[in-house]
Amino acid sequence: MPIQLFIDPRRDHAISHTRGAAQIMRARGFFNTSTDDFERSLLMTLRGPVVFEALLTDKIQFSSRDWKIFNAEIHGSKYLPGGEWYYIIAAIPDLIQRSKAAMILYDLPSLNLLSLELETRSLLDECKAIITTQRERLETYQPSSHAPEMAGHMHAHYLRSLGMAMATGIILNCVLSGLEGTTDWIPQESSSWSEEITRLSHLATKYLPLGSMAMILCLRIAWMGAVDLGARREIEDLLLDYDQACLGSPVESLCGDMTRAMRRFTLQDL
Repeated sequence: MPIQLFIDPRRDHAISHTRGAAQIMRARGFFNTSTDDFERSLLMTLRGPVVFEALLTDKIQFSSRDWKIFNAEIHGSKYLPGGEWYYIIAAIPDLIQRSKAAMILYDLPSLNLLSLELETRSLLDECKAIITTQRERLETYQPSSHAPEMAGHMHAHYLRSLGMAMATGIILNCVLSGLEGTTDWIPQESSSWSEEITRLSHLATKYLPLGSMAMILCLRIAWMGAVDLGARREIEDLLLDYDQACLGSPVESLCGDMTRAMRRFTLQDL
């Protein structure tokens, strides 16, 4: 997806490729039965864009059974060093899908909604533990422990890994607020994570474009967790710098895009 943005910044083209990847995975089957390391890593690469597209839109629809197999393969993969947050964010599209179905079927609180709330809290607890681990990795990072040509790569990796873990936590808090019916309230921890993502993104600008391109997504989710206009304006200004460096979509679309995404994450777009 980053390469697609360099070739053609229009997001609809990237979406069409992502849906194509989803069709390939559906046709092949979700069980990763290959013993070939190249094929396994290729399949894992396809999973990333599919997860994020399914997270943001309803255009990719898998059954809960398929998502369970899909996520089990991610959870057991050896290709995620530092990306432990990924198997949690990969569980969110199905969580949103099941939560919206439950809310449509039940006008009053039900055992099904309570079960989904408990599931979301469990994922959030796992996410918090990963955030703690990622933060410790970043805080104890020593450039001298790596070869000079690798030091910058590792620092950028730790920055974006922590940023993505906190962005995942913000999304889970949005889903939880939707299930609890408190969509007008932003948890303090989401605000704190938003501020930290903004700080990390400032540090990561020296690794633009490819080394910190993932921070664009982190910043857009951080915008949703910000509690005041000043914090959101800072994020918008920083996103403008990132968009100019990475040839992304115009920052003017940020408010509309993120308002729609926030309604989706808080289960208001039924």
